[in-house]
Amino acid sequence: MLAIRPKDTQLRDTQQTVSLEKDGVEIELHGCAVSRRGVFGYWALVVCTAGLAYVASVWYPGMYARLAMRPTQLAQASYIRVQQGDKQLALERVTASPSDGSFESGFGESKERVECNFTNKTELRAFSFRHHCFVFCPTFNAFFAVSQWKDAAWTRGTATQVSGLSNNVVAQRMRVFGKCNIDIQEKSYLQLLWEEALNPLYVFQVASIAIWCVEEYYYYSAAIFVISLASIGSTLVSTKHTARRVRAMANYVCAVRVLRSNVWSDMESSELVPGDVVDLAEPGLDVVPCDMVLLEGNCIVDESMLTGESVPESKVSVVSGDHVLESIDVAAHTFDPAVSRHIVFAGTRIIRARKARSSYPGFSSNSAQPFRATAMVLRTGFCTTKGTLVRSILFPHATKFRFYRDAMRFVWCLAGIACIGFIVNTINLHRLGVSPGEMAIKALDLITVAVPPALPASMSIGMVFAARRLRKAGIFCISPSRINVASKVAVVVFDKTGTLTEEGMDVLGVQTVSQTLREFDELQTEPWGLENTSTMQYPGEDAKVGGRGLSVDVALATCHSLSIVDGTLVGDPLEIKMVEFSGWSIDERNTTSDPHETPTITACPPQSSHQAIRVIMRCFEFAPELRRSSVVTSDLNGRQLAAYVKGAPEVIRDLCHPESVPKNYDTILNTHTQGGYRVISLAGRMLDIDAAQLLNRKSIECDLVFLGFLVFENRLKPATASVLCELRDAKIRTIMCTGDNPLTAVSVAQECSLIAPGTTVFVSHLKQPALCSSDGNMFVPLTSVEWKESTGQSIELDPVTLIPKSTDPHNACKTELNRPYCLAITGAAFAYLERHAQGTPAWKHMLMRGAVFARMSPEQKAAL
Repeated sequence: MLAIRPKDTQLRDTQQTVSLEKDGVEIELHGCAVSRRGVFGYWALVVCTAGLAYVASVWYPGMYARLAMRPTQLAQASYIRVQQGDKQLALERVTASPSDGSFESGFGESKERVECNFTNKTELRAFSFRHHCFVFCPTFNAFFAVSQWKDAAWTRGTATQVSGLSNNVVAQRMRVFGKCNIDIQEKSYLQLLWEEALNPLYVFQVASIAIWCVEEYYYYSAAIFVISLASIGSTLVSTKHTARRVRAMANYVCAVRVLRSNVWSDMESSELVPGDVVDLAEPGLDVVPCDMVLLEGNCIVDESMLTGESVPESKVSVVSGDHVLESIDVAAHTFDPAVSRHIVFAGTRIIRARKARSSYPGFSSNSAQPFRATAMVLRTGFCTTKGTLVRSILFPHATKFRFYRDAMRFVWCLAGIACIGFIVNTINLHRLGVSPGEMAIKALDLITVAVPPALPASMSIGMVFAARRLRKAGIFCISPSRINVASKVAVVVFDKTGTLTEEGMDVLGVQTVSQTLREFDELQTEPWGLENTSTMQYPGEDAKVGGRGLSVDVALATCHSLSIVDGTLVGDPLEIKMVEFSGWSIDERNTTSDPHETPTITACPPQSSHQAIRVIMRCFEFAPELRRSSVVTSDLNGRQLAAYVKGAPEVIRDLCHPESVPKNYDTILNTHTQGGYRVISLAGRMLDIDAAQLLNRKSIECDLVFLGFLVFENRLKPATASVLCELRDAKIRTIMCTGDNPLTAVSVAQECSLIAPGTTVFVSHLKQPALCSSDGNMFVPLTSVEWKESTGQSIELDPVTLIPKSTDPHNACKTELNRPYCLAITGAAFAYLERHAQGTPAWKHMLMRGAVFARMSPEQKAAL
């Protein structure tokens, strides 16, 4: 996003404010032009001060700009001074490239899209800052980041035309966006040495060594000189090694097949520009070179390079009417989950690309309609998600540690003492009649004693050896300076599944519903007999769309988004375990006679079953905000249509007919969750054949019939308890943050001693909006959250003070009220309090007392 906020009318054309959302910073752009008088004066000052002015300008970058530059309008600026607050970050040169006037760009301001027309310009003015490219837009008389660019056709929901981009359009976009690669320029050893040598600490060391040599402290001077050289050398080698690794990781060029001017041709991926149409099914294309939206076909990709998750992701093509292209915010770091399922990100590995009938035929000798997996380029280079990741490595956010602040205060105190000693010593030596030269040497020597010059070099060598030891243990550090503050870590936040517990889960069993008693049957640890658990008809239901005909084993075998690659199931490990437990097999088969048609996922029952083969017609993948997923299935003839839904128990219950929900629903759920098991609810409904294809997700996932609980057990890792014990002994606070049920998370936390024995746990419950008071009371946001004891005891927390109190005054137990306690906060309560009560004492108390954060979405985890 970009905003122009001039400080006054006179500065309107000379500066602007830009918010870089991907980097989380706000910068100011000031137009500058070279002043000949200023440049002459600057270099005259450098000569007169024997180079000290040059060193000062390196330490304070704004000095050169103020002396050698003059403010000018952004439209005529030859340099742009970039600053954040009062601190100058860089001075960047503006480049002008020729333009034939045919380029029209769309840039967004706030949430509205505006067009910036370059047709009246013969040159394109641009500059680059930290790999962000900015182009000047005459319409607004301001610079815009090219990452905000969005083709006018995309906002209308239209992809690139069937003939592809023309050569003129490609040439103009190439001038703006540059090559489609993430090429990091490596600094030479000489450049690195020069930058390191001009570090203020090393300059102070050189001055100290010179003073000691004058005083004939040769051995000590030589020792410090050798230590400094070793420190600089090790830093240079480490920096160069890290830069090479990052460059090798970031830079990637491959061969791609692109449609341009109605001709499919092979070229290097570095020649791609936004709007190009690429065939992902071409052999040899293993890694995606840029961010693309899938137009035709589908694919399975491995996004572990970006997310760290090893579970493959399924990507599907956009469907007309979904408004995906219109809703894409190209300037955003991440996309909405509903959009991400259509986006193939740069750096991801293609496991399988499946073709479909293509509307991009291009030039071909084959008259038949071709089959391709086409995708349109959205973002290239550093504008991609991978580019943002690389930029965060190159320019990490400045972290303020209290330890650093206190250390600098200590150094300044030493410097202050040295200055006092300098003055006193100078006065005493003057009284003794010492010569001015000797007096200066003695006084300066006192400063080198008070502020130890060898300290930075010693710390650098220590960091290098520490980083080397960490590397041998398989721990890599991209910022060695953080090693010195590693002992200052006060809080460690763990995920649950795969971190504290084992990566995979095992199915403990399925607990189905009795058709007559409206209560749960016994937990079934084997799949045999599940096919007989079809539900009964409820009063008032249409036989076509009721519950009769649903079966739990069909729900287990079909309610997933798994794919088959080389005969192996690929997808969520939890869903793989679910299908394996059902005993059914998953296959792909063509439901039509066309061999090029995309195969359909089918579920085949075991030979001993009387169930029919089921075809998965539609799949609505798991959405974090909905906390559920669903499928639409049919038999091979397409007659018996049914929808199956699985998800969080508290969500599925609200979507089911009340008559189908067992009376002991909460009791059984609490029993499983308090035992540390993960529980997923299963539900379904029969669908009318004529209306099934027209229904949207919201219409399908309603009026459901509850089928039962699917119970998983997730064992702790062997080292979990000992590691948490070690952290606790080191006085480091540990927190669990998970997307699982709060009671399950509390049980696991107690099992691994993340919550100490004897600690009372209070779980948050967000009241429904209708139950929340709206009388204008300042404590309404706090009282809208209830805090109940996890095991059901008659104590709770006061919502305002967060102090335990009894719900039954007659049976109040002082022992229970005085026990240590902690909090388990749900994602809903966290989001509500963050929005309405952030900064209050209760909010801070909640964060300090919170031990478990459950049902947290990825965004909420990042906010925590």
